Amino acid sequence: MKPKLVYWVLIILFTILPIALESGFREGIERLSTFLWSLFLIPNILIMVMYPKWKIIIGSAFFYSLLKYAAEFSEDVPTHDKIELILLIAGSIVNGAILFTIGYFILKNNKLLKYVQKLTIIDSLTGLYNRRYFDLYMEKAVPISERSSLVLIMLDIDHFKRINDQFGHQCGDEALKHISDIIRHNVRKSDGYVRFGGEEFAVILPNTDVGHGKILAERIREVVEQSHFIYNDKQIRFTISIGIATYSGEETEEFIEKADKALYQAKENGRNRVGIFNVS
Repeated sequence: MKPKLVYWVLIILFTILPIALESGFREGIERLSTFLWSLFLIPNILIMVMYPKWKIIIGSAFFYSLLKYAAEFSEDVPTHDKIELILLIAGSIVNGAILFTIGYFILKNNKLLKYVQKLTIIDSLTGLYNRRYFDLYMEKAVPISERSSLVLIMLDIDHFKRINDQFGHQCGDEALKHISDIIRHNVRKSDGYVRFGGEEFAVILPNTDVGHGKILAERIREVVEQSHFIYNDKQIRFTISIGIATYSGEETEEFIEKADKALYQAKENGRNRVGIFNVS
């Protein structure tokens, strides 16, 4: 059984069970009344685990409190004395405190988990996605490519070693951030863009043919060439070379190799240009 289905079975079970026992055996289990209503903690906690949001946590706690009071006062029994009412309300307060404490730690844990997951797919220097994200993106993009085309753009900075040697590695890092910002502002939300490693970047374009891929590549190349990159009050100009490949059913590594070959072709032809992979 799927975990969510199991959770819902338990939620229904522990919602019905306290009400059924309280109603069916009221006279025989009066002393266990507090324990029975505390069973409502179980469905509350399960709901928190499935839907960790404060609105749902508060709403769930409020709903089960109303359900408890409705069941408690719906039977045709003598009026509850003050002590029973105090105990009933005190039990609700204690259960509420338990739920909000558990809810706080569940939400805090989820926030930390999301942060850690984000770190595993984000390049710490540029803020772009990394190679791990590229692989995850390709897993989703490849099935879609069976119905439409998929294009991969590989690009890197021309003479990047010269920038590091002449201006220092800090300048090189700033140049990588500069390129990252240009890529981020020139692609669609549906595109995947990653720092592939070193000075090399990749952009995955789903539902795009090679013609539109080249238009985007040329735009990024021109923006980089004409951009004003300032480091230590000095303007540094540099260019990029770009390779483009279209997915045709090969393994991911072969797809990357095709784009890399086009990139090397662009460099061999003089750099600061776009190369397109040809089968021949």
